[in-house]
Amino acid sequence: MLFRHATGLGLRVFCLSLLMIGLMIADKHYRYVNNVREVLSVFLIPLQYTLNAPVQAIDWLKVSAATQQELTAENVHLKQQLLLMQVKLQQLINMQQENSELRALLKSSTRINGQFQEAKILAMNLDPALAEVVLDKGTKDGVAEQQVVIDVAGVMGQIISTTPFTSRLLLISDPRSGVPVQDDRSALQAIVVGMGANNPLSLIYVSETADIKVGDLLVTSSLGARYPEGYPVGHVTHIAKVSGEPFMNITVEPSALLERSRRVLIVSNYLDDDSKRMLYETNPAAQPKASLVQGAPS
Repeated sequence: MLFRHATGLGLRVFCLSLLMIGLMIADKHYRYVNNVREVLSVFLIPLQYTLNAPVQAIDWLKVSAATQQELTAENVHLKQQLLLMQVKLQQLINMQQENSELRALLKSSTRINGQFQEAKILAMNLDPALAEVVLDKGTKDGVAEQQVVIDVAGVMGQIISTTPFTSRLLLISDPRSGVPVQDDRSALQAIVVGMGANNPLSLIYVSETADIKVGDLLVTSSLGARYPEGYPVGHVTHIAKVSGEPFMNITVEPSALLERSRRVLIVSNYLDDDSKRMLYETNPAAQPKASLVQGAPS
Protein backbone atom coordinates (compact mmCIF):
# COMPACT_ATOMS: atom_id res chain seq x y z
CA MET A 1 0.00 0.00 0.00
CA LEU A 2 2.84 2.35 0.89
CA PHE A 3 4.62 1.49 -2.35
CA ARG A 4 1.56 2.34 -4.35
CA HIS A 5 1.18 5.72 -2.58
CA ALA A 6 4.82 6.60 -3.19
CA THR A 7 4.55 5.55 -6.85
CA GLY A 8 1.44 7.74 -7.38
CA LEU A 9 3.12 10.76 -5.70
CA GLY A 10 6.24 10.39 -7.80
CA LEU A 11 4.16 10.17 -10.94
CA ARG A 12 2.34 13.39 -10.08
CA VAL A 13 5.59 15.19 -9.37
CA PHE A 14 6.98 13.95 -12.69
CA CYS A 15 3.91 15.15 -14.57
CA LEU A 16 4.02 18.58 -12.89
CA SER A 17 7.68 18.88 -13.73
CA LEU A 18 6.98 18.12 -17.38
CA LEU A 19 4.16 20.67 -17.36
CA MET A 20 6.45 23.33 -15.88
CA ILE A 21 9.14 22.60 -18.45
CA GLY A 22 6.57 22.77 -21.21
CA LEU A 23 5.24 26.10 -19.94
CA MET A 24 8.77 27.52 -19.73
CA ILE A 25 9.49 26.45 -23.30
CA ALA A 26 6.17 27.86 -24.48
CA ASP A 27 6.78 31.10 -22.60
CA LYS A 28 10.07 31.51 -24.36
CA HIS A 29 8.99 30.64 -27.90
CA TYR A 30 5.32 31.58 -28.09
CA ARG A 31 3.91 35.07 -27.34
CA TYR A 32 0.37 33.92 -26.54
CA VAL A 33 1.57 32.74 -23.13
CA ASN A 34 2.48 36.35 -22.34
CA ASN A 35 -1.00 37.41 -23.32
CA VAL A 36 -2.50 34.82 -21.02
CA ARG A 37 -0.25 35.98 -18.15
CA GLU A 38 -1.24 39.63 -18.70
CA VAL A 39 -4.95 38.73 -18.68
CA LEU A 40 -4.53 36.74 -15.50
CA SER A 41 -2.59 39.58 -13.87
CA VAL A 42 -5.52 41.93 -14.45
CA PHE A 43 -7.80 39.64 -12.51
CA LEU A 44 -5.22 39.35 -9.73
CA ILE A 45 -4.94 43.14 -9.14
CA PRO A 46 -7.98 43.37 -6.77
CA LEU A 47 -6.62 40.41 -4.83
CA GLN A 48 -3.23 42.08 -4.54
CA TYR A 49 -4.81 45.32 -3.29
CA THR A 50 -6.95 43.37 -0.83
CA LEU A 51 -3.98 41.47 0.55
CA ASN A 52 -1.87 44.66 0.74
CA ALA A 53 -4.54 46.81 2.39
CA PRO A 54 -3.87 45.62 5.99
CA VAL A 55 -0.15 46.25 5.57
CA GLN A 56 -0.78 49.76 4.25
CA ALA A 57 -3.23 50.46 7.05
CA ILE A 58 -0.68 49.41 9.68
CA ASP A 59 1.99 51.57 8.05
CA TRP A 60 -0.41 54.53 7.92
CA LEU A 61 -1.27 54.13 11.61
CA LYS A 62 2.41 54.02 12.52
CA VAL A 63 3.14 57.17 10.52
CA SER A 64 0.08 58.95 11.94
CA ALA A 65 1.01 58.08 15.51
CA ALA A 66 4.57 59.28 15.00
CA THR A 67 3.34 62.47 13.31
CA GLN A 68 0.88 63.15 16.14
CA GLN A 69 3.61 62.76 18.73
CA GLU A 70 5.91 65.06 16.78
CA LEU A 71 3.15 67.67 16.40
CA THR A 72 2.33 67.47 20.11
CA ALA A 73 5.96 67.89 21.09
CA GLU A 74 6.41 70.74 18.62
CA ASN A 75 3.27 72.43 19.92
CA VAL A 76 4.53 72.25 23.52
CA HIS A 77 7.91 73.60 22.43
CA LEU A 78 6.33 76.47 20.51
CA LYS A 79 4.12 77.38 23.49
CA GLN A 80 7.20 77.46 25.73
CA GLN A 81 9.03 79.66 23.22
CA LEU A 82 6.01 81.98 22.99
CA LEU A 83 5.81 82.31 26.77
CA LEU A 84 9.54 83.03 26.93
CA MET A 85 9.25 85.70 24.23
CA GLN A 86 6.29 87.28 26.04
CA VAL A 87 8.33 87.44 29.26
CA LYS A 88 11.27 89.01 27.41
CA LEU A 89 8.93 91.48 25.71
CA GLN A 90 7.43 92.48 29.06
CA GLN A 91 10.91 92.91 30.50
CA LEU A 92 11.83 95.13 27.55
CA ILE A 93 8.67 97.20 28.04
CA ASN A 94 9.44 97.58 31.75
CA MET A 95 13.00 98.66 30.96
CA GLN A 96 11.72 101.24 28.48
CA GLN A 97 9.26 102.55 31.07
CA GLU A 98 11.99 102.78 33.70
CA ASN A 99 14.26 104.61 31.27
CA SER A 100 11.46 107.04 30.47
CA GLU A 101 10.82 107.60 34.18
CA LEU A 102 14.52 108.19 34.84
CA ARG A 103 14.76 110.69 32.00
CA ALA A 104 11.66 112.48 33.30
CA LEU A 105 13.08 112.54 36.84
CA LEU A 106 16.36 113.96 35.58
CA LYS A 107 14.44 116.67 33.75
CA SER A 108 12.40 117.43 36.88
CA SER A 109 15.54 117.74 38.98
CA THR A 110 16.72 120.69 36.87
CA ARG A 111 13.79 122.71 38.25
CA ILE A 112 15.15 122.52 41.82
CA ASN A 113 18.23 124.23 43.22
CA GLY A 114 19.34 121.55 45.62
CA GLN A 115 20.77 118.10 46.08
CA PHE A 116 18.81 115.01 45.19
CA GLN A 117 18.96 111.28 44.71
CA GLU A 118 16.75 108.76 43.00
CA ALA A 119 14.79 106.17 45.01
CA LYS A 120 12.34 103.37 44.27
CA ILE A 121 9.03 102.73 46.02
CA LEU A 122 9.13 99.35 47.74
CA ALA A 123 5.70 99.15 49.38
CA MET A 124 2.52 101.08 50.16
CA ASN A 125 0.50 101.29 53.36
CA LEU A 126 -2.70 99.30 52.85
CA ASP A 127 -4.63 101.33 55.43
CA PRO A 128 -7.12 103.42 53.36
CA ALA A 129 -7.11 106.15 56.00
CA LEU A 130 -3.37 106.71 55.58
CA ALA A 131 -1.16 107.52 52.63
CA GLU A 132 2.37 106.30 53.16
CA VAL A 133 4.97 104.48 51.07
CA VAL A 134 8.33 102.87 51.82
CA LEU A 135 11.40 103.88 49.80
CA ASP A 136 14.56 101.86 49.20
CA LYS A 137 16.90 104.55 50.56
CA GLY A 138 17.76 105.09 54.23
CA THR A 139 20.21 106.78 56.55
CA LYS A 140 23.16 104.97 54.99
CA ASP A 141 22.30 106.88 51.79
CA GLY A 142 22.04 110.20 53.61
CA VAL A 143 18.24 110.25 53.87
CA ALA A 144 16.84 112.16 56.84
CA GLU A 145 13.45 113.13 58.21
CA GLN A 146 11.79 116.25 56.77
CA GLN A 147 13.41 115.77 53.37
CA VAL A 148 11.05 116.46 50.46
CA VAL A 149 10.21 113.85 47.83
CA ILE A 150 9.02 114.63 44.30
CA ASP A 151 8.20 112.63 41.18
CA VAL A 152 8.18 113.58 37.51
CA ALA A 153 4.98 115.64 37.86
CA GLY A 154 4.83 117.18 41.31
CA VAL A 155 5.36 117.05 45.05
CA MET A 156 4.93 113.59 46.62
CA GLY A 157 5.45 114.43 50.29
CA GLN A 158 8.06 114.37 53.07
CA ILE A 159 10.15 111.71 54.80
CA ILE A 160 8.78 111.06 58.28
CA SER A 161 10.98 108.18 59.49
CA THR A 162 14.11 106.34 58.45
CA THR A 163 16.04 103.11 58.94
CA PRO A 164 19.54 102.35 57.72
CA PHE A 165 18.20 100.90 54.45
CA THR A 166 14.67 102.30 54.00
CA SER A 167 12.61 105.39 54.71
CA ARG A 168 8.90 106.13 55.13
CA LEU A 169 7.30 108.81 52.96
CA LEU A 170 4.15 110.64 54.06
CA LEU A 171 2.24 111.49 50.88
CA ILE A 172 0.52 114.85 50.52
CA SER A 173 -2.80 112.99 50.27
CA ASP A 174 -2.48 111.82 53.89
CA PRO A 175 -4.79 113.70 56.33
CA ARG A 176 -1.73 114.52 58.47
CA SER A 177 -0.08 116.37 55.60
CA GLY A 178 -0.21 120.12 54.95
CA VAL A 179 1.63 121.88 52.12
CA PRO A 180 1.90 125.70 51.86
CA VAL A 181 1.03 126.67 48.28
CA GLN A 182 0.35 129.68 46.13
CA ASP A 183 -1.81 130.14 43.06
CA ASP A 184 0.52 130.31 40.07
CA ARG A 185 -1.86 132.79 38.38
CA SER A 186 -2.94 135.11 41.20
CA ALA A 187 -0.18 134.43 43.80
CA LEU A 188 -2.87 133.61 46.40
CA GLN A 189 -1.34 131.93 49.47
CA ALA A 190 -3.07 128.97 51.13
CA ILE A 191 -2.53 125.45 52.47
CA VAL A 192 -3.34 122.15 50.78
CA VAL A 193 -4.21 119.23 53.07
CA GLY A 194 -4.75 115.56 52.35
CA MET A 195 -8.11 113.79 52.44
CA GLY A 196 -6.87 110.20 52.52
CA ALA A 197 -5.43 107.74 50.00
CA ASN A 198 -7.01 107.80 46.52
CA ASN A 199 -8.85 111.03 47.38
CA PRO A 200 -8.32 114.55 46.02
CA LEU A 201 -6.66 117.27 48.09
CA SER A 202 -8.40 120.17 49.80
CA LEU A 203 -7.39 123.84 49.76
CA ILE A 204 -8.35 125.28 53.12
CA TYR A 205 -8.94 128.74 54.62
CA VAL A 206 -9.72 130.47 51.31
CA SER A 207 -12.28 133.26 51.63
CA GLU A 208 -15.17 133.78 49.22
CA THR A 209 -13.57 136.92 47.84
CA ALA A 210 -10.25 135.26 47.02
CA ASP A 211 -9.00 135.32 43.43
CA ILE A 212 -9.01 131.62 42.54
CA LYS A 213 -10.51 129.73 39.60
CA VAL A 214 -11.05 126.16 38.49
CA GLY A 215 -7.99 125.05 36.54
CA ASP A 216 -5.51 127.20 38.47
CA LEU A 217 -2.15 125.56 39.13
CA LEU A 218 -1.03 125.48 42.77
CA VAL A 219 2.72 125.37 43.42
CA THR A 220 4.77 125.18 46.59
CA SER A 221 5.36 128.50 48.31
CA SER A 222 8.22 129.69 50.49
CA LEU A 223 6.03 129.72 53.62
CA GLY A 224 7.21 127.26 56.24
CA ALA A 225 10.55 126.78 54.48
CA ARG A 226 9.85 123.07 54.06
CA TYR A 227 9.37 122.62 50.32
CA PRO A 228 11.35 123.84 47.30
CA GLU A 229 9.51 126.87 46.00
CA GLY A 230 7.56 126.78 42.75
CA TYR A 231 7.14 123.00 42.32
CA PRO A 232 3.67 121.78 41.19
CA VAL A 233 1.28 120.50 43.85
CA GLY A 234 -2.04 120.26 42.00
CA HIS A 235 -4.79 121.86 39.93
CA VAL A 236 -8.03 123.32 41.27
CA THR A 237 -10.89 121.08 40.06
CA HIS A 238 -13.91 122.29 42.06
CA ILE A 239 -14.91 125.43 44.02
CA ALA A 240 -18.06 125.58 46.16
CA LYS A 241 -19.31 128.41 48.34
CA VAL A 242 -20.94 127.23 51.57
CA SER A 243 -23.78 129.32 52.95
CA GLY A 244 -22.93 130.80 56.32
CA GLU A 245 -19.28 129.75 56.14
CA PRO A 246 -16.43 132.26 55.68
CA PHE A 247 -14.32 129.86 53.60
CA MET A 248 -14.96 128.00 50.36
CA ASN A 249 -14.69 124.25 49.76
CA ILE A 250 -11.97 123.84 47.13
CA THR A 251 -10.93 120.49 45.67
CA VAL A 252 -7.46 120.01 44.21
CA GLU A 253 -6.25 117.18 41.98
CA PRO A 254 -2.63 116.37 42.87
CA SER A 255 -0.03 116.80 40.13
CA ALA A 256 2.15 113.96 41.41
CA LEU A 257 1.28 110.40 40.43
CA LEU A 258 0.85 109.42 44.06
CA GLU A 259 -0.44 105.88 43.52
CA ARG A 260 1.38 105.21 40.24
CA SER A 261 4.94 106.48 40.53
CA ARG A 262 7.62 103.84 40.99
CA ARG A 263 10.68 106.11 41.04
CA VAL A 264 11.02 109.39 42.94
CA LEU A 265 13.59 112.00 43.86
CA ILE A 266 14.57 112.73 47.45
CA VAL A 267 15.53 116.39 47.70
CA SER A 268 17.59 118.15 50.37
CA ASN A 269 19.71 121.25 50.94
CA TYR A 270 17.50 123.41 48.75
CA LEU A 271 17.19 126.19 51.37
CA ASP A 272 19.44 129.18 51.74
CA ASP A 273 21.15 129.83 55.10
CA ASP A 274 18.54 132.33 56.31
CA SER A 275 15.65 129.97 55.55
CA LYS A 276 17.43 127.10 57.28
CA ARG A 277 18.10 129.18 60.38
CA MET A 278 14.43 130.26 60.51
CA LEU A 279 13.26 126.65 60.15
CA TYR A 280 15.59 125.23 62.77
CA GLU A 281 14.83 127.98 65.28
CA THR A 282 11.07 127.39 65.00
CA ASN A 283 11.33 123.60 64.81
CA PRO A 284 14.52 122.00 66.20
CA ALA A 285 13.31 118.55 65.01
CA ALA A 286 13.79 119.73 61.46
CA GLN A 287 17.58 119.74 61.91
CA PRO A 288 18.82 117.18 59.34
CA LYS A 289 20.26 113.98 60.76
CA ALA A 290 22.59 113.29 57.84
CA SER A 291 24.02 115.12 54.89
CA LEU A 292 23.33 114.03 51.34
CA VAL A 293 26.06 113.87 48.76
CA GLN A 294 25.25 115.58 45.46
CA GLY A 295 23.92 112.98 43.03
CA ALA A 296 21.77 112.38 40.03
CA PRO A 297 19.46 109.58 38.98
CA SER A 298 21.31 106.64 37.53
